[in-house]
Amino acid sequence: MKNEITLKEKIAYVMANLGNIPIQTVVGTYLMIFYVTVCGIDPAVCATLFLIARICDAINDPFIGFLIDRIPTTKFGHFRKSLIVGSVLCGINFLLMWYGPLMLPAGKVVIAYITYLLLGVLFPVMDISLNSLLPVMTTNIDERNGLGALKGFFYSVGSTVIAMIAPLIIGDTSKRDGYVVLIALVAAIVIICSVVGALGVKERVVSSPSERYSIKDLFKIIVQQPVIISFLRILLYMWTLFMAGTVEIFFFSYILHDLKMYSVLILVTMIVSILPMALLPKVVGRFGKKAVFTFGLAVYGVVPLIRFLNPLNIPLLVISYVALGIGSGFVSPLIYIIQADNTDYVKVHLHKSAEGAIASLNSFITKLSMGVAGAIPGYLLAMVNFDSTLDPSIAQPAGVNTVIMLCLIGIPAVLCVVSAVIFGAFYPLTKEKLLKQEEEVARLREANSSSN
Repeated sequence: MKNEITLKEKIAYVMANLGNIPIQTVVGTYLMIFYVTVCGIDPAVCATLFLIARICDAINDPFIGFLIDRIPTTKFGHFRKSLIVGSVLCGINFLLMWYGPLMLPAGKVVIAYITYLLLGVLFPVMDISLNSLLPVMTTNIDERNGLGALKGFFYSVGSTVIAMIAPLIIGDTSKRDGYVVLIALVAAIVIICSVVGALGVKERVVSSPSERYSIKDLFKIIVQQPVIISFLRILLYMWTLFMAGTVEIFFFSYILHDLKMYSVLILVTMIVSILPMALLPKVVGRFGKKAVFTFGLAVYGVVPLIRFLNPLNIPLLVISYVALGIGSGFVSPLIYIIQADNTDYVKVHLHKSAEGAIASLNSFITKLSMGVAGAIPGYLLAMVNFDSTLDPSIAQPAGVNTVIMLCLIGIPAVLCVVSAVIFGAFYPLTKEKLLKQEEEVARLREANSSSN
């Protein structure tokens, strides 16, 4: 089996990942403020919607992963087909999620509920398929680390570009015209990049029919120690990302009163993250994934606490975003590399091929985090009587600024520290164990090839 990844395939893999970025970035950052200020939906109603959707996701994501794993493998591959179909359908629903409430204001809440709940079904088809590609493209640890770093780098670049351009396109967050342009652009990126990327990658690792798992096996897979610990650490980290992302626009609009500064600082974060991503293969080779991931979490969560000294102080603001860049530069790529390691762990210990099942946990975590992270600020802002009718230049009721800072910095810091402690203390796959696991996976694949 050839493991060498060509330059052309790397470019296609990057494109497929770029197609996955905009939905999470735009929904996590702008959907709450769009529904509240443009559509006039109550923040508490939005919060309830996010929570209901996440409860539904808890049910459907593992089964979607199971169904994707059960798709017959053809010459075209296994996961590329579902990636293409999921991306097209998800892109169309994404348009309706924003345009629907604008076109039919009388039914805006109903439309918001239907389309947001559909996002919870269609996005995992796209996301699980994409995140299942890494373990089937190669079994070589060095190549996986390289692809993971590449994925993390372009995730950072893609998110940064969107975060920089979006405020410029939107302009006034309380007006609809900018959103109309932004959403059309995002939908086009999602569909075009995902389809072209899926057509350009190769699935070299083909599972044996004997490695398929049943619904009964699904629970055994999920509760394996590396899998469940990874689930917890990513869950807490993603809560941090989406909670901060949800209120970030509120901070720059209502506290700092400078939305353009947000674009500048996002660029700073992206530039800073390049160095840790470039050094990731060497750093991981020396210290191991477990230590590097734990360090990145600690930097990402703790350093921004300095902003409590003076929320309006620009130097402190810049320092905190530099820390975010360093932390995310180590953490983001390792999420997917560790997921591939967990897939191999299941293969070695349970003799099951469960790329879709394990990737479904990441999809579930992402959407659960989007829901909880959106719900908590929504409920808290409603409790302190946030007034969406006020111009951003006019002071909000007492307590609004406190809620924004708490959700932006305080709660995320606690979540990151807890995540780092859990992962550092309980994740079992050390550097030495991973080397032995790679050898065992190679042996199993040779045995499967001989038997076929």
